[in-house]
Amino acid sequence: MIKILNELFDKNNEFRKRYFDNIKFRLALSSLSLENLDKDSLNSLESIQIDNQLQAIEYIFNLKACKEYNYIEFNNILCDLIKKVTNGEYSEFRKTNAIVNGSKVERTSPELIINHLYYLINDYNYWVTCSEIDDFEREAMFHIRLLHIHPFEDGNGRIARIILTYNLSKFNHAPCIINQEDKKRYCQYIEESNTYELAKLFKECSEKEMANMIALYNKMNDEGLIEYNNFSEIEQAKYDNIINERNK
Repeated sequence: MIKILNELFDKNNEFRKRYFDNIKFRLALSSLSLENLDKDSLNSLESIQIDNQLQAIEYIFNLKACKEYNYIEFNNILCDLIKKVTNGEYSEFRKTNAIVNGSKVERTSPELIINHLYYLINDYNYWVTCSEIDDFEREAMFHIRLLHIHPFEDGNGRIARIILTYNLSKFNHAPCIINQEDKKRYCQYIEESNTYELAKLFKECSEKEMANMIALYNKMNDEGLIEYNNFSEIEQAKYDNIINERNK
C-alpha cells in the first residue's frame, strides 16, 4: 500500500491537487450525512456546514505532519477544529455532562476531559512505536477513546473523522470515508468499543478509497494531465489482486 501511494503521488503535483480537491468535498459530505444531512436537498444552513467542514479539513492538512502528538498541540488542534466545524459556536471543552441519544456509553465527565485526553495522547504515542499494533487497529482504538471522551458539546464525530483521515494519511494509507451504508456498523463498533471490527471497517474503507485514487489517476493520465506516469502496471496489478481477494 505504501509503495502504491508513493508511486501515485511522486512528482505528480497536478494529481495531488486534483485528488485533494475531490477527497475533501467527499469527506465533508459523507461525515455530515452520518449526522442526517440530506445531500439531495441542501439548504443554506447545510451548505454552510459543508463549507465549515471543508475549512477544517484544509486546516489540518496544512499542519506539519508528525506521527506522534504533543499533548498541548493536540488540544489546540481539537479546539481549532471544533471552532471551524461549528462556525465558532464552540471553542472550548464542554462544561456539562454529555448525553448522546441512543448510546449507553457513559461519556467522560467535564472535570476529567483534560486528564483523559492526556492519557489518550500518551497511549497513542506508545501505540505508534508498538510493532504489534497495526495502523488501523491503532486508529480504531484512538477513534473510540476520543468519541467516548466526547470533549465538546457538539461536533465530536465530525472532528474525529477528520483526525482519522489525517492520521491515516500520515502513515501512508488512503483516506477512510465512512458512508451511509457503513453507518450502522460504524456506530455499533464505537458503542461496543469493538476495536477489532472497527479496524477492519477502516481498512476496508481505505482500500476502497485507494481504488478511487487509482481510477482518478488513470483518468488524468489518459487525458495527458500526469506529468510523469510512475504508476507501473505491476503495482496496479498487485493492488487489483488485493481488491479482488477482498471482494470474494
